Amino acid sequence: MATIPNLYLKWRAVRELIGVPQSDAQIGAAIFGEGREGGPKFSKLLYGDYGCPPEISAELVKIVNGRIQNFRKSRALEAVPAGLLTTSDIEEPLYPFIRKLIAAGEVVDEQALNRTQEALLDALTPKFGNDVAAHLVVERFEMNRAFAGMVPSGGGGPVAFQVGRHKGRLAVHGIGREPVMAYTFLARDPRAGGHRSWDLNWNETVLWLPSPSTPNLAAGVLQLMPEAAEVLPIPGRFIATTVLLWDANLQQALDPRGVTSVPAALDEAATSRFLTNLRKLAKRHPASVTTSSAEYVVVV
Repeated sequence: MATIPNLYLKWRAVRELIGVPQSDAQIGAAIFGEGREGGPKFSKLLYGDYGCPPEISAELVKIVNGRIQNFRKSRALEAVPAGLLTTSDIEEPLYPFIRKLIAAGEVVDEQALNRTQEALLDALTPKFGNDVAAHLVVERFEMNRAFAGMVPSGGGGPVAFQVGRHKGRLAVHGIGREPVMAYTFLARDPRAGGHRSWDLNWNETVLWLPSPSTPNLAAGVLQLMPEAAEVLPIPGRFIATTVLLWDANLQQALDPRGVTSVPAALDEAATSRFLTNLRKLAKRHPASVTTSSAEYVVVV
């Protein structure tokens, strides 16, 4: 039975956009019909630890479509024919699914749309780790001189980059030893340009540094990039996240591609699975990973 790596992100969007009055445990019982086992099974389904055969996919779509009809009715919109979403929609990439969900429910509430955007950014910014002293830092360099202004995550607000004027680099402060490898990616909030993530393509909103990387620790700073680089000429808010792995034997459990030393970007399915793998690894082996995030903004 095939799993759906990004199903938990789709379910998060369903809850934020049209609301689901039942708990996940109740939804699980409705789908699996196994009392107390329904909730855990539904959680495993969402996070890709349980296969999604056609009959389960059909039940989930039935629940979502029923909720869409009730959502429309609550706003005095006419009912639409059954089958608003199909089982194939459940298996689609995240953003086409969200676009279809918004269209089916005729969701226009700005608060709901912004809440969904924030929920997706939150899901793409994991908060696990064993080292509270470690923090990701955004370094800003003037392009005409070597001058850096640094803002650690969680302090002082996001550093601003001006296209054509600044270069940037990511580094980790507050650690005393080198990790065996690092995974680093960016989640973009495109609302400054008048869009939300699902208006764009996945690879325009989630960008990876080639991972895994093997950064070196020098003078108490772990540089995640070999040198400063110009920011993309795209206005918006960016959240950078790095995941430091301390045990090489656990790479297989973290990286959905398996044990690899070839740095590369992860696609949508692999990114979704990476985040669920990280979630499990942080619970089972909390000393094995450290995550940290920092924000920056780009202005044109």
